[in-house]
Amino acid sequence: MKAILFVASLLFMTTAQAEVFVVNDKIEPVTLEDQFEQPLVVNEQTQWVLFSRGMKGGELIQASLESLPAEKQPENLVYIADISGMPSLIARFVAIPKMKDLPFSMGLDREGDVTATFPSEKDMASVIKLDKFNVVSIEHFDSSEAITEAISQ
Repeated sequence: MKAILFVASLLFMTTAQAEVFVVNDKIEPVTLEDQFEQPLVVNEQTQWVLFSRGMKGGELIQASLESLPAEKQPENLVYIADISGMPSLIARFVAIPKMKDLPFSMGLDREGDVTATFPSEKDMASVIKLDKFNVVSIEHFDSSEAITEAISQ
């Protein structure tokens, strides 16, 4: 009986995990609060999503966006960061106040639920190209220059 329960719980756990979306998938609209507690939305007009799940990826995206003058940044670009791994006190009193000094908005997934299906690689930034919620391409970069080049095409 214990073995049956164990197997059943394993099956439930594997089906309960979210699958990461891939090229040609259609994603759902996303709404998160940015560092200023304003809504940041991935909608039908969004063409680029920059995504980071860790500090290194976030630093790469930050360097890329800071290197581009605002008028050269692509329209319909959204930056989203999964900060669920950050201790809440550090996020609230250190990280988010620093984020308010950045010259761009970033959607903050504080719990990790909204971005659970977003593709990511350790210590890399993800660049996701969309066309009306359809995933056209997914690339992972380990340099800010490569991110800048990818979103400047």
